[in-house]
Amino acid sequence: MSRRPDHDTPRQPSQIAILRFLRVHGPAARIDIGNATGLSPATVTSLTADLIAQGLVQETQSAATSTGSQGTTRGRPKVLLDLVPSAAYVIGIKLTINLIEIALGNFKGEIEHSIQHSINTRDLDDTSLVATLCDLIDQFIADNDTLAKRPPIGIGIAIQGVADSNSGEIIWSPALRHRQIAVTKPLRERYGGIVQMSNDANCIATAITQNNDLGGKGDFAVIMLGYGVGMGLVLNGAVYNGHFGAAAEFGHMKYQPDGPLCNCGRRGCIEAYIGDYAILRDASGLIDLPNANNLHPSEDQMMDLVKRARNGDEGLADLFRHAGKVLGYGIANLIALLGPERILITGSGARAYDLMEPEIDRGLREAQVPELRNGPKIIHLPWNKDLALQGAIGQSLLRHDESIFANPPAHQG
Repeated sequence: MSRRPDHDTPRQPSQIAILRFLRVHGPAARIDIGNATGLSPATVTSLTADLIAQGLVQETQSAATSTGSQGTTRGRPKVLLDLVPSAAYVIGIKLTINLIEIALGNFKGEIEHSIQHSINTRDLDDTSLVATLCDLIDQFIADNDTLAKRPPIGIGIAIQGVADSNSGEIIWSPALRHRQIAVTKPLRERYGGIVQMSNDANCIATAITQNNDLGGKGDFAVIMLGYGVGMGLVLNGAVYNGHFGAAAEFGHMKYQPDGPLCNCGRRGCIEAYIGDYAILRDASGLIDLPNANNLHPSEDQMMDLVKRARNGDEGLADLFRHAGKVLGYGIANLIALLGPERILITGSGARAYDLMEPEIDRGLREAQVPELRNGPKIIHLPWNKDLALQGAIGQSLLRHDESIFANPPAHQG
């Protein structure tokens, strides 16, 4: 990357770039920061000195290296820079059907503590939802000594369903009976700081961009399979929310007019074939599932269906294969429209990916223009941990990085 002359380097965007590089890549030497950001050594030294003085960055040391062909010579430990975890804290919230999870994220984006609350979310209207969130946040702060000493600088919310990130409204969520619920404004009025909300797929996309091991570089789409089907789209390194605050609703693209009923209230959506509730609904017509909860299938219920399909139940196996074919058609449309560099498939609903993958490929072959078949690489990203909450925290930190230099903190002595 070419370097800019020192006098041409705007300080605030460059400091933000340094913070974000360290959040993704962890401890790094000044020379590596300069190579990655295109900043000159003198500029990196000057800017990081300011960040250290503000208590945002600290020096640390790598382990000493050993070199030499005939023997070993202990090298001097390299001085590295890293973010100060306690420089700021944010609260992350994830809202899904009958479950609200709250977590504490530090300045590096790491989750230090989290707690889950089982709540009948579908009984909450706009007033009681906000009141419940405030009660849970108040209790979380009271129970956490770190937040008592240093109040959170922001709140990030991941919502299952469709969220308007501009207005801070839940447009629709399967977790709630009501629609068009304003959330971020009342929370901002109560707690101050940055409060923002995105759907869970966009939060997952953010988490991937901030994790160097998950292939978050370049333009990519991440399709999340689970109770429903969502997608996060990353263009030019940033999650794309669309002009109206909600975009990339992959699960609500149509596969077949007048098809099965989707939980959004319309028919024929991709989600109505692939979502957990859709798989369980169709499975209940094939086998006896007396304890099935079609509204919110449990992981045990879904894994039982996967196990039966893998053990030879061809009817159930066909459900997962057909889900794969529908997904393949949707991906073909995505490639024709946007052509991202990579398409990641993840989420708890990818538990049967081995059954779906051949039909995903078949759906692609049937739906794609032949000339587009050498398109994006499709990658299965195992659902080792829930990235939605991590991404909600990450989104709040991204906004906080920008606000720091609009209102710079006093230097710490």
